[in-house]
Amino acid sequence: MRYKELGNTGKQISAIALGSWGIGGAGWDAAKKQESIAVIHQMLAHGVNVIDTAPVYGFVRPGEEDYGYGYAEKVIGEAIKDRREEIFLVTKCGLNYDRKQGPQSMYRSMTRQEIIDGCEGSLKRLGTDYIDLLFVHWPDGKTPLEEMTDAMGTLIRQGKILHYGLSNFSWEDTCLADDLLHVAAVQLPYSMADPGNGDLLLSAKGRGIGTMTYGSLGSGILTGAYRTIPVFDKTDARSSFYHFFEEPVFGRIQKLLAVMDEVAAAHGVSVSQVAIQWNIKKAFTDTAILGVSKTKHVQQNCGASEWDMSEEEMGRLDTAVHQYIMKE
Repeated sequence: MRYKELGNTGKQISAIALGSWGIGGAGWDAAKKQESIAVIHQMLAHGVNVIDTAPVYGFVRPGEEDYGYGYAEKVIGEAIKDRREEIFLVTKCGLNYDRKQGPQSMYRSMTRQEIIDGCEGSLKRLGTDYIDLLFVHWPDGKTPLEEMTDAMGTLIRQGKILHYGLSNFSWEDTCLADDLLHVAAVQLPYSMADPGNGDLLLSAKGRGIGTMTYGSLGSGILTGAYRTIPVFDKTDARSSFYHFFEEPVFGRIQKLLAVMDEVAAAHGVSVSQVAIQWNIKKAFTDTAILGVSKTKHVQQNCGASEWDMSEEEMGRLDTAVHQYIMKE
């Protein structure tokens, strides 16, 4: 496994992070609890030391308490109960819903109360007394940044979190927040299928802010498994949150995949490993979050750090990304 420093935190983290949206099952195929625990243990065995989660990962699991709110955190808490100090634990706050109404009442909030209460709930579900990095999941567009950073500062002083970060925030608000209280990390979508945040991630590194990328496999399209447009349920994240399976984007990604196929064949590896390595080799990517919910995917994803593309191959892929994905 490769390791990088997360911003200027001094913490060495694995270049691949375990994402738990799939473990929660919200918007994906529901994962079995014991297999999820096995996945977490196997990822740790491969040198992964970052686990990323959020209370809303699990919110559409029928039969679970609070419609599944906090499900992924509970599973992770059970899996790491004897290994907490090995892990850089990341969770989020500020995306919530009325427990009596369910997910249809989902709202964004980064008020002081929401942040404090969110942290307390996550600590209990994760079975820990501190969180390494707490993100505000989404900006709410109304709460002053001063209120948000004041709440985070309180949690840091109390020792309940070590660092805070911003997920899905604009660069302008990231800088304003960083001036109030240093932002340890940002979390943004970034992949060969969605490379638009590259400049923002590079700028973040310039301010000593760590970077975590998500959607690293483009919701699965960068695995090469989809060569014709599939049909997903309307609640599936691949048809609601991500839009890579719609034309004309789908056709453009197929042209990119043709170049990725050649690089993969040259090294005897999978297309998904090409996509992952392209991401983690970027100087502005500290860690790429990979959603792993099946044991069969663990070696496949972690193996992306066990070989090296040449600079010429990286250049070919960059050219293909610009030609097919970033075109007007």
